[in-house]
Order: sequence, then structure tokens, then C-alpha cells
Amino acid sequence: MIAPDAVIVPAHELNEALTRVYGQVKRLEQGNPRPGETLRSAAEAQHALWSLAGAMREAMPRDLGVTTDAGHDAGRPSPLPSSSSPTALTSDFEGSLDG
Repeated sequence: MIAPDAVIVPAHELNEALTRVYGQVKRLEQGNPRPGETLRSAAEAQHALWSLAGAMREAMPRDLGVTTDAGHDAGRPSPLPSSSSPTALTSDFEGSLDG
């Protein structure tokens, strides 16, 4: 992809974080986590992706010179309700981990 550093840097950071989270989730799924990897740490890592995605979403239109109304997020999907809390992301799985 050809893009200026103002877009590539946040996109690269998000891509690396997504790759790390995916690896952690796959290791947990396979029952072979690294030391310290838990469902909770995976949920927290997923939660941290929102800020990186937001930085990339801001960099792209800024680079193109596109402006939006302040405080208005038209066209942007709202995050899932559970995205506000990394603990909420694990609540659906707590029972299956005990069993």
C-alpha cells in the first residue's frame, strides 16, 4: 500500500497489535498459552486495540484533507457495549473455563 507516514505508522501499529492478539487467542484456543497469557489478558489486549484503531481512523481523513463535524461520528460504527470494559469481554466465557 502506498501511503504517507502519517497513515502508515498508525496502520502498522494496529496491524502489529492485531497480530499479537490473534496469536495470543490462538495459543489459548489450542491450550498452549505463553506464561502470563490468560483469557483476561487477551481481552485486555483486544480492548487496547480500540485506541489504535481510533488513531488510524483519524489519520486517514486528516491526510486526505477531509474534515468532519466536530462531535459527530456519522458513518462510524459504534463499538460493542462490552468494548468499554475488558472484563466484560470475558464474562461470556467464565463458565466454560471453570467446567
